[in-house]
Amino acid sequence: MTMLRLGSVASISLLCLAGCATVADSREETLAARLAAARAEAATAAAADNYSQFLIARYASLINDPVEAAEKYALVARDQPGDLSIIDRAVFSALLADEFGLARSISAKAGAGTLSSSDLARMTLAADALARKDYGSVPVQLVGDEPAVFNALIFTALRAWALFGEGKPGEAQMALLDASSGDPYLDSLVLNLLALMEVASGDDESALDTFSRIDANGTLIAVAADSYARLLSANGKSEKALGVLENFLTHAGPNPVVSKLAERIRAGETLSVQRLDARQGAALSVYVPAAALAAQSQTDLPGVYYAVALRLDPDLHAARSLWADALDTAGRSGESIQMLESIPVSSPYYTSARGQLAWALRRDEQNEKALDLVYRTLANNPDRDLKIQMGDLLRSLDRDGEAAQVFTEIIEQDTRENRSDWRLYYARGALRETLGLWPLAEADLEKALALNPNSAEVLNYLGYSWVDRGTNLEAGLDMIRRALTLRPDSGAITDSLGWAHYKLGDIETAIGYLERAVELSPGVAEINDHLGDAYWAAGRTTEARYQWQRAITLVENQDEIEDLRRKLLTGPKPYPAQAQRP
Repeated sequence: MTMLRLGSVASISLLCLAGCATVADSREETLAARLAAARAEAATAAAADNYSQFLIARYASLINDPVEAAEKYALVARDQPGDLSIIDRAVFSALLADEFGLARSISAKAGAGTLSSSDLARMTLAADALARKDYGSVPVQLVGDEPAVFNALIFTALRAWALFGEGKPGEAQMALLDASSGDPYLDSLVLNLLALMEVASGDDESALDTFSRIDANGTLIAVAADSYARLLSANGKSEKALGVLENFLTHAGPNPVVSKLAERIRAGETLSVQRLDARQGAALSVYVPAAALAAQSQTDLPGVYYAVALRLDPDLHAARSLWADALDTAGRSGESIQMLESIPVSSPYYTSARGQLAWALRRDEQNEKALDLVYRTLANNPDRDLKIQMGDLLRSLDRDGEAAQVFTEIIEQDTRENRSDWRLYYARGALRETLGLWPLAEADLEKALALNPNSAEVLNYLGYSWVDRGTNLEAGLDMIRRALTLRPDSGAITDSLGWAHYKLGDIETAIGYLERAVELSPGVAEINDHLGDAYWAAGRTTEARYQWQRAITLVENQDEIEDLRRKLLTGPKPYPAQAQRP
């Protein structure tokens, strides 16, 4: 009986244990399911959050807010280091927002496969290594897929300057030559950088030869012109140095560094040769192509490269100056002003930055504040280029008489210094024409053309003025043709040629050119107006009225609007050449 009881108790115990095990297993399964569900829910929430951050970043990019875009893209990139599209967007936005540290952090955390395909991420890491003088890791950071042609030039230059930093100038120069791509423009930039590297290496004889060849081709850039002139001056060739600088200013336009150097040579100063270190050379290798890109486009893309260049050389104020222009063009006026104000008084770009700042204020309709800034700056530093900007500011405010007087003062000063600038005669000629002082205007324009016979702007302005006045018609027509040969995609010049044919009574030819002009510059009221006149002369009255109505929507001046409305009722007045047609 006892044994039976014991057996029963044991059986019961086993049954209880089995029941407990079943309950425990059930609980574990429930817990595992809950954990899996929680993980799935968290993953879904994370994906949703990433998507939300991506949309915010994308919208911020579209409305020109790279700071917000960079912040949001960085959050997404943190969770998706293997997504090339996200990494590229994140690095691009961070650089555009002048957040190099953030761009470096994003690049450093990118997956290996992603990094090898991202030009910007590799460039960021290589530039950072070079800035820290970690020259050996620069080529390692650039390993990966073949970059685009533009970036390939920069990659090669960074490798070359890293070699230079390691004390291998010969290898560095040979490496830099590998950046040649067959593109004439990019190859000319490579030659400029090579000459600067030769100067940095102390190989002055080779540098003088390279500079001479570049100068002969007319492809000398500003920093190279500065270095070439210093080298010539140091070798007792100050007159030739001055000629190099004046030739550069004539063809490339105002540049504060080149202008200041020319003044110092005229004053008989002894100039030192400036030799770049690896960081400065690498910075220029990024900045120079970016500046060339900026000259050919109105996008904010160059700002990405300026940020990289400034990490390499924070004192590269030329990059800050150009970046400020790009920011202003992109509607980021606050950042543009901040960038300009960061240029110190000691910089050769300080005075020109004051001029840029004045223009930023002018575009913000703070006109008197803009002029006051220029006047105050000129009081402390009577800079010629800034005075030219003052003339341009006055002209933009329709204060043509004052603007013409400013240009006259500069021309008179130039004459005393035995210098002639075709741009000043062109600007004053245009102002005098507007003021109704045609004989004086004509003399200025002819002087400008004598100084620069291949200026499409002057050829067009003088030729159009003659044709529009009904004088020197054939000569004017020939000038406009030459201008169009120089600038075949110019809507303004194409319009001038069409208008010249209209004045000569060749209506069908005129219509062809004027229609092309409207295609090239559809938003210019005067061109639409001219096409309307030509259509009217050809009997195409409905099309003529359409063009005049279109022109009305493009002008703000009430007198011009009234003239166009009168045309809608009566048509244009016939010109003598048309009136005499059979």
